[in-house]
Amino acid sequence: MAYSSAKASNIETKKPETNEKKIFQGGKARDTKAKKSKKEDEGGVFSETEGKIKEGGLRRALKIKTDGEPLTKKELSPLLKHDNDKTFQFRGNSIKMTDKLKKQIRLALNMMK
Repeated sequence: MAYSSAKASNIETKKPETNEKKIFQGGKARDTKAKKSKKEDEGGVFSETEGKIKEGGLRRALKIKTDGEPLTKKELSPLLKHDNDKTFQFRGNSIKMTDKLKKQIRLALNMMK
């Protein structure tokens, strides 16, 4: 079947329609990210918090002596059940629970594992 020149030129200029959907590539290209070497990952679980932790910070928050008897999991785990901004008793001291104190207790319990 032969096309006339008008139809042929119309076919050439018309862009073909595609029904393909665009595939989301996830934003950033993965090639640009620098890969970490295995030596950097060997630091351990607590390597990122190592420089940020002050020695005796939890003891200061719980108002107990730094050279007193050690804290145990059995003592610390019930403290997490207290609500924020509520006061509780710990070793004879009245203490107010805060977000920071909860984080300190959670970190201490994780480090005791």
